[in-house]
Amino acid sequence: MQRRFIPLVLFAALTLTALGPVRSYDSFWHLATGRWIVEHRALPLTDPFSVASDRVPWINGEWLFEVVLHGLETVGGLVALSWFRAVVAALIFTIAFLFAVRDDAEPAVAIALACAAFAASMPTLTARPSAIAALLVPIAIVLARRERVVLYALLTILWINVHPSALLAPVIWFTARAGARAWRAVAVATAVQTAALLVNPFGWNAIIAPLRLLSWVRSGEFVNVEWVASTPLNSPLFFILIAIGLIVFATAADRHAHVSRIALFVILGALAVEHVRNQGLFLAAYPLLVAPAVRRERVRPALAYAAAAIVVAFVAITSEHSLGPQTSRFPIRSVARLKATGLKGNVYNPDQFGGYLIWSFYPERRTLTDGRNELQHTFIAEYAHARLDERAWRELLRKHQIVLAVDELRPPMPVRTGATTRMMDASLAYWPRREWALIGYDEVSMVFAKRSAFPREVLQRWELPSP
Repeated sequence: MQRRFIPLVLFAALTLTALGPVRSYDSFWHLATGRWIVEHRALPLTDPFSVASDRVPWINGEWLFEVVLHGLETVGGLVALSWFRAVVAALIFTIAFLFAVRDDAEPAVAIALACAAFAASMPTLTARPSAIAALLVPIAIVLARRERVVLYALLTILWINVHPSALLAPVIWFTARAGARAWRAVAVATAVQTAALLVNPFGWNAIIAPLRLLSWVRSGEFVNVEWVASTPLNSPLFFILIAIGLIVFATAADRHAHVSRIALFVILGALAVEHVRNQGLFLAAYPLLVAPAVRRERVRPALAYAAAAIVVAFVAITSEHSLGPQTSRFPIRSVARLKATGLKGNVYNPDQFGGYLIWSFYPERRTLTDGRNELQHTFIAEYAHARLDERAWRELLRKHQIVLAVDELRPPMPVRTGATTRMMDASLAYWPRREWALIGYDEVSMVFAKRSAFPREVLQRWELPSP
């Protein structure tokens, strides 16, 4: 009887532990896109938000998530995003625990591994479509192992309209069925799951677009923190869990019975090692893959339960639990100040602020960029050059008709002027006070207005001395 309450206790504990501020910069352009779709009752053909975007078709494979997220924000405000992340995180690892127990794993082991995977996922599991994708992974594995072809196809259709990682759906099906003898039936069912990927508004492009982006990422033309490789330095707990999994499979009593689990462990683990952004997919499946292979005679349930409690308590104590946007990451007061001025025009911004500015300002003001790399090939190259050359910088601002700026606080940096290079305060280098008025700032950003674009008396009302 007591075991029936374990999932409820686990879900409640993980929800409260994961409850915290919105940290993902991308959450806000997802919100803005969901709002745009609802208001226009259509999907945007090209990017309507950023002035520096290439005018190419926007293959937005996350549209369904964005509509739902906008609905949550409409009902519950930004606090709803904090609860969304917490509830989804708790669901992922509670479901993984339940499925592992049903696969004959020792409950104490399943809960310990679920809590460890939960802790490892906290840095990357945010209010983004990838969280729903992670939730679908353990469900997909179970449906595939039980050969639920129709339900799996429906899940694949949902997945491809939420996140591009749905391309893994046929791979998971085929791998999970690896031990089946009826290879012809496995091949046919895999073809069905592959065909289900085409049930989306973009057809083949929903499959091709993420592959093109992956190819561009591997070219090295730009750097994005979520596309970097996982290393023991940036993800120590993740690698500890990989080591534990390898030891468990190496010492399993009957490794042949775990062939499909080992294969999925290797596939998802390799993807997670290649890119940090894939860790959530691997960690969501981890308890379901590893726990059933642990030899029961080596388990001390009391120690396993204690370890689970310690891990969750540590995450809870060391995490921030405020709700809404994290003030140390977003230009909250700067945006409020700029809104209060009533000044309008195109806004320069570093890409990490783009989503928040789009959500805050569109359509009254348009931002320069927002980090959607696949839509900004031309700009990324221009920006890299302009950051190091004063003339190129001025041309970039002129080209995109920038009259406002919400820039990040930066340390002094080298600036090239003609044939010489000198160290200069970043804000002075990019926004010289004779041309740009400082009209606001907060803990993470500074706001500037171009003097020649606005009446002098208006700027005098809002201009501030440098902090």
